[in-house]
Amino acid sequence: MGPIKQPLLQRERSVARKLALDAVSSSAIMAGISGLIGLILSQWQVANLSLLYLPAMLWLAAWRGRTAALLASVEAFLVFDWFFVPPHHTFDVEQPQEWLALTIFLVVALVAGQAYALQRRNALDAEEHDRHTQLLYELSTQLTVPENLGGLFDRMLNTLVSGLGLSGLRLWTRREGARELAGAVEVTEDGIAAPVTAIYRVPCKLGDTELADLEVFQRVDGQPLSRDDVRVLQGFANQLANALERRRLQKEEQLNLVLAEANRAKTSLLAAVSHDLRTPLAAIKASATSLQSRLTLEESVRSEFLAAINNEADRLDRLVANLLDMSRLESGALSPRLEWHNLSEIAADVIDRLQPVAGSHELVLEAEDREFLSQVDYVQISQVLTNLVDNAIRHGAPGGPVVVHVSDGHISVENAGRHLSADEQAHVFERFYRGESEAAGTGLGLAIAKGIVEAHGGCIRVENTERGVAMHVWLPGAPGAPDSQEPAVVPAGRTA
Repeated sequence: MGPIKQPLLQRERSVARKLALDAVSSSAIMAGISGLIGLILSQWQVANLSLLYLPAMLWLAAWRGRTAALLASVEAFLVFDWFFVPPHHTFDVEQPQEWLALTIFLVVALVAGQAYALQRRNALDAEEHDRHTQLLYELSTQLTVPENLGGLFDRMLNTLVSGLGLSGLRLWTRREGARELAGAVEVTEDGIAAPVTAIYRVPCKLGDTELADLEVFQRVDGQPLSRDDVRVLQGFANQLANALERRRLQKEEQLNLVLAEANRAKTSLLAAVSHDLRTPLAAIKASATSLQSRLTLEESVRSEFLAAINNEADRLDRLVANLLDMSRLESGALSPRLEWHNLSEIAADVIDRLQPVAGSHELVLEAEDREFLSQVDYVQISQVLTNLVDNAIRHGAPGGPVVVHVSDGHISVENAGRHLSADEQAHVFERFYRGESEAAGTGLGLAIAKGIVEAHGGCIRVENTERGVAMHVWLPGAPGAPDSQEPAVVPAGRTA
């Protein structure tokens, strides 16, 4: 900690003002006591009236300090000799023993006044030390509790300014080598900031690295900073440096986690997609090559190659669409455009589109003969149902039916086949998760469905049933919808 600009003239004026006040205070009080002694002696002859000066000097020592008590002791000695020791109005004395009495009086007054002032000063120092310790504790609490450290700078500076009686305080932090103002507090009078000058700079250092610094303005009362004030400022600077370093490390850790997650996602994406991209491309390439090299193929064989190209192109298109949808979901760009739609109509449309590619699986719609209206994005909920039905077809038993059930704010898709293990149920909605099944897939369909449903404010759950596995979608306001914080598994025995 070092001075920025030492206002020497201002300090000299402050010292001169204090001396003047001490002199005026001591003179006025000694004059009053002397007047009282003169009044008493005019009526009665009382010995040892000089003792009346002692309580006044002790009070001055407690009020103004050692300087005022010293001045009062000398003034009392001189005034009493001048007015009340014969011969009057001179500093000579008639009897030599009077010199001894006056000297003893002066020594007692000096010792008593200085001792009382010192005791009072020690008591004030102890009180100030306790107050500053409490101030440091309050500041350390503010530094350790919150995560948003930058939002607390002004509040902490306010605490320091009011606690130390400063006229202002500024905090400068280092960011990418540049010094920038992070917080500032200045005492104002009637909304106008008082002209203040920074007199000290307190560095916030961690080892040899300076992370920030404080510009400390003068005290409001004009007094210089005490050693305890300096101790508080330095203690706060050390705590702030530790907090800034802790915040930097936390940000680095968060960045490392984000980078690690991005790297893991990239690796998972490459591992999951590379094979699925190569497979349809290889099939398309093989079929196209066969058509090109064998121009005299029978019509049935030719149609088979063209159908294979068409199916593999559709498969490739779905894969790319899923990847794009996953990217939009993660970036928050896939926000639903909510309108009132009939859920039964959406389910029927999806079944009509998928039945031709369902193979031996029969797609069945179970719904009462009425409208089930919900505020949804038609295209997105259609995508959810498409993914769920496609998943049920691929993982269901050969030839088994896929049942789509619709009710108020609720849609379920159930297939016939094997049950999911507890581990599969816990991870089934994660990206690139393929489970224990040997069925082909990228592991993105259910993750996309979950993201879209949650973007609508709903929830999606998985359940093992008597026939196989059911996926449940609850939209906002659906009767019996589970809490969104519950696990993504319908407990056994619960009726959807």
